[in-house]
Amino acid sequence: MILIIAGLRHAGIIVLCSVSFLAGTYFHHQNSDPVHDSSTVSGVWRCRVETTTTAGAILSSDTLNTVWAGGRQLARSLSRGDSVIILGSVNEGFMDSYTFYPIPSTLLQNRLRKGISTTLSERIASRETSSLVSALLAGERGNLPQAVRGAFRDTGTSHLLALSGLHVGILSGIMLVIFRKLFGKGWLSILAVILTTFIYVFVSGARASTVRAGLMLLLVLAVWHSSGRRPDLLFVWSVAVIILTAVSAGDVLKDTGAQMSFGAVLSLIILGREFRCRAGWILSIAYAGLVVCTALAPLVSFRYGGLSPVAPVATVISFPFMLTTMITGSITLLGPLASTASVLSEWVVFIWLAVLKILGSGMIIFQKWMYWLWPLCLIALWLFSRRRGFMRRFR
Repeated sequence: MILIIAGLRHAGIIVLCSVSFLAGTYFHHQNSDPVHDSSTVSGVWRCRVETTTTAGAILSSDTLNTVWAGGRQLARSLSRGDSVIILGSVNEGFMDSYTFYPIPSTLLQNRLRKGISTTLSERIASRETSSLVSALLAGERGNLPQAVRGAFRDTGTSHLLALSGLHVGILSGIMLVIFRKLFGKGWLSILAVILTTFIYVFVSGARASTVRAGLMLLLVLAVWHSSGRRPDLLFVWSVAVIILTAVSAGDVLKDTGAQMSFGAVLSLIILGREFRCRAGWILSIAYAGLVVCTALAPLVSFRYGGLSPVAPVATVISFPFMLTTMITGSITLLGPLASTASVLSEWVVFIWLAVLKILGSGMIIFQKWMYWLWPLCLIALWLFSRRRGFMRRFR
């Protein structure tokens, strides 16, 4: 970490490779180790709801750690952030629920998130569309149908459903344009963007990935507006990681989502490249997808079961659909144009899912021999991203 703060990019590459390698190996051993304790324990537990799906919920408590509780009725009655009292039995991380009593969360952010999801489901007729918009705007993925999850999984675009720095960046970019039109280019516009962004981070659950993006945005806007120059992104990334690690007492480093978020941003900072041509934005997004997929290959493969070879292309194609869906979904929440915006959202999502189903492909499992090929791919990407400066040394 000290080397990264000092701006040594070569050290950053080593850190990125080591962290991704070790994290991937850790999950591999976690998934491959046999479970010896197969005893069933019955009782009454009070659990926290970590996340929900259409088929059940992931629960956690001080005594059970994390368990999966199946049941559509259970899933429909709970939301992320709620609590539940369950009478049931637990066996090897799975819970059979005999009866349960939901306890809705009283936290403001959870109530706002549930209110946004409820409003969207009432104003958008299509369940696929309302659940997808809710996932993009509020981070509520529990109501996503299996068909929608499968379309994103088979194309390697599931990361678009998890609120991250990309979503924060889209929101802040839109807000920056709007507030500059309203308040000009002074500090008032910058403060309004920062405030709006952190409200979004707060409502969406304040996950490590969005908090990291919010902190980086705060630092970048502050330095850029006060000095008029672009800050060093590697330094900004390091400061954000140090703050999150210190505040969470190191717990953030154990979260898989945080590991992927930190690693993805670091890989783009070190290995990223901007293309300046007519189709530059398309090439830049495609190359960014290739960099992230390559850098996080071991971790993604062992965590989610494989890699999709069409992920970079599918990400490029999905970006305008996601941007349009977030805009029309936000207008749906406002009220006056809700009916028109909801219809537009349905059409956009319908076309988006149809395209993803066409692009769907099989998964590539990260094999042992790929550990030798993976570092060479990272080196090749680094040379390509620094091609001009690297070739000058041989002239």
